[in-house]
Amino acid sequence: MIYEAARHEALNGSSWNEATSREYIQRIAADANATFSRRDLWPTHPLEEARPGTRFHNLYVGAGGVAWALNHLRRIGAIVDHPDFQEVIPELRDANRAQIEGGRWRSHGADGLLIGDAGLLLVAGRLAGLNTVADQLGAAVDNSKDNPVREFMFGSPGTATLSRALFEETGDDIWASRFRRDIRLLWDRLETCEGADCLIWEQNLQGHKATHLGAVHGFAGNAFPALRGRHLLPENEQKQWLDCISRTLRATAVREGELINWPQSVGKHRPGRTAMLMQHCHGAPGIVNTMATFPGPAIDDLLTAAGETIWQVGPLKKGSCICHGTAGNGFAFLKLFKRTGSEMWLDRARQFAAHAIGQCEAAKQQYGQYRYTLWTGDLGLAIFLSKCIEGDDLFPTEDFF
Repeated sequence: MIYEAARHEALNGSSWNEATSREYIQRIAADANATFSRRDLWPTHPLEEARPGTRFHNLYVGAGGVAWALNHLRRIGAIVDHPDFQEVIPELRDANRAQIEGGRWRSHGADGLLIGDAGLLLVAGRLAGLNTVADQLGAAVDNSKDNPVREFMFGSPGTATLSRALFEETGDDIWASRFRRDIRLLWDRLETCEGADCLIWEQNLQGHKATHLGAVHGFAGNAFPALRGRHLLPENEQKQWLDCISRTLRATAVREGELINWPQSVGKHRPGRTAMLMQHCHGAPGIVNTMATFPGPAIDDLLTAAGETIWQVGPLKKGSCICHGTAGNGFAFLKLFKRTGSEMWLDRARQFAAHAIGQCEAAKQQYGQYRYTLWTGDLGLAIFLSKCIEGDDLFPTEDFF
């Protein structure tokens, strides 16, 4: 099988309703505002991998991501206000660095986008102005430029994506220079894939070397900044990247009739990481979410087949989040709506959104609290709901910051 049916469920029959979605965004945000403590931040959810009482601080699964999400929702007018986080962010950076250096991520570096300094500096910049953290952000990007982890969460693909976004926002050529440097380093690290006629990167995650394909830890997440920022590259480099992306996606796709998915990894695998997942971080949804801006029709058949597969297998049982939940899979439909203009994809995204609200509320009843994280919790769902209302496809902390 190209997916694991036990990980998915049928749509619950909930109908999309814009007013309900707006109210739910407000509910999640109001609860996060009310629950925030200057000393304790937010309660850690029982499903997070942590000892009781542990607090996380980063953009991915910590307080930094919640602060960023609430600020974003306020900036777009989805909520009215949030607590003042400005004085908290420097403390988050110190605590996050100590947590990285004393834990299982210590070999991955502390400068990356989703787990390290770059993400928290971004939050500080959103709250106090990017000019207040520009030098520190530049140092974090420079320190990540050739991180051997070589994936989006910890390494240069994430910080290169940030450089591209900051250049487009500020017009400062230093960010374009950093982007081009890091993209060329990534290109130089491509290797021939074992068992497939294509090029791929090796990741070194927690001491295990593997060649992943997904949007967080693998090929799609690494190629994503080059694809999104290709206008900053010379034409010959643009062509090299597009040829490489098309070739690797086609060579590694797994088909079953009209269904299509991508494995977690090829050639070299991390222990216990061979399940055929279908979520943003590994599998077809993440491929669509990162590759949907590919120019021309060369991979249209792959993207469309992936979207149909995501629809047919149904929402993820695991929950409503964007990393490995129903909202992340629903983003793939928004991507295809943007790419094709077909209202069918927007309707499918909204059906997944309505289902995700039900999942989120059921989890709240089960655990007695919401899940206060951006990528693995309910703030990511709130942003997905806002995108379904707008008919917009931009994925948080990948497409926009």
